[in-house]
Order: sequence, then structure tokens, then C-alpha cells
Amino acid sequence: MAEKFKYSDEQLKTLLAGIYSGEISEYNIPEDLYFAIADYLKSGMYQGFGGTLADFSGKDLELLNELRENVYMFSAAKSFTALQQMRDLLINEEGNIKTGREFAKDAAATFENFNTNWGLSERQTAIGQAQMASKWSEIEKNKDILPTLVYDATGEECPICQEFEGLAAPVDDPVWDWATPLLHFNCECVIRQEDSDFPLSSSEDYDKMVDGKDTVSKEFQMNPGKDKIIFSDSHPYFDVQPKDKDFAKENFGLPIPTMKEELSEE
Repeated sequence: MAEKFKYSDEQLKTLLAGIYSGEISEYNIPEDLYFAIADYLKSGMYQGFGGTLADFSGKDLELLNELRENVYMFSAAKSFTALQQMRDLLINEEGNIKTGREFAKDAAATFENFNTNWGLSERQTAIGQAQMASKWSEIEKNKDILPTLVYDATGEECPICQEFEGLAAPVDDPVWDWATPLLHFNCECVIRQEDSDFPLSSSEDYDKMVDGKDTVSKEFQMNPGKDKIIFSDSHPYFDVQPKDKDFAKENFGLPIPTMKEELSEE
């Protein structure tokens, strides 16, 4: 059974009442919301990576911990954005404050979008990017005997990726700084590792494929294994107003549990 976002009806009721009363805003984010989002995305990340912090050591543990911290930062930015949009719903089209019932109905729908609809795609992204990060670690370990990477565009869900089908370049080629899956939400593509006998893309084909970079959203122009992130800072959640940049740098006032703290909870 697929993992579900865990936030009870009672928690949601309390959240909406707090926003309506002014006790809760994007500048006073409830930790239960933040941790619920983080836990949902972390579970996907751990699934994709193949285990939790307790299952790894050395460089693999270091990588997984960096991915984990990135998920917390993303969850804080998402919480900030969601609360901002929900607070905007307090005023109706006539410029008057909505009744509590009207606001709760509209804000609950926005909450559903953020945490059920978009949340599912984000969790799938966490799974896929963690898989790629783990795979990149293996690619680096094996590049002396398998020095070539090939992009395989698979599935009908990946029209963007058809531009890169068959791209073959050395592991250390800069194209893999951004052309590793995922290249969009719900991407199903993979890269495979080949030995030195596998033919590289011709200069013409390589240039043509690299020219397709602009078809990829900036938030997916990354390599989770190299950059050690699940979600790029080009994601819209991280795009805050200048007045909020210092707050964002402080993770929107929210704590990131240390590795030791997280291990003690497993």
C-alpha cells in the first residue's frame, strides 16, 4: 500500500482555525505541519535510496544525510508557501474577510492540493532522485571499468526526455551535471553504465542533445548524486520575496534534526 501523507482531520481543523485567528502564518509555521511534510517525503527518499541512516556508513551515509537535510529545507519552504497561499484566501473578491466556514472550505482545498495532489508527485520525485543519487555513487565506484553512461528514455510519461534518448558520454562528461534523471515530475527514465567498447555519441548528436537542455525545467537541471540534493533551490517554493530571504536562510525558523537525533528515533 502506498504511503499516505499523515495529518489528521483534527490537526487540519486546528491549523485552519489558527490561520483564521491570526495565530498561525507563514512566519509562525506549526512544527507538526513541517514534520508531517518532511516525514512523508523522507519515507520516499529512504525507499529510493534503499535504506535509512541506520543502514549505511562512510560516504553513502554522508550522502544520505545531505539528502535528508535537503528534504527538511524543502519541507520548510513548502510549509511557508502553503501557509502564505492559505492566508491569502482570508479575503474574498469584494475585499471583505470571509466567514470562518467559507475560509475553511477554500483553505482545505488548497491544503489538499499541496499535500495530496502535489505532495504525491513530490514524494515520487524524492524516490526517483534518491535512487539516482545512490546509483551515481555506484557509477563513480565503477567508472574505471564502466566509463560510459547512456541515457534511456522510457515510458510514455517522458516526452521531454526523448531529446536525450541514446545520449552516450563518459561518466566525467559535464553533461551529466544536469542530464541525469529525473528531468521532470514523474520521470521514468534511467541511465545505464557501459564499458569502453560502447560507442560515444557523435559530436553532432551530442551537440543536438545538449541543445535540448532548455526543454528541462531548471529545478531538474541537476545531478542528485553530485549535488547531494533531492530538490533544487530553483524549485518555486524557494523563490521568496527579498524581505523573506534572511528568514529563508534560517530554514523559516524551523529545526533540522541532527543525524544523531534522527538515528535515536529509528
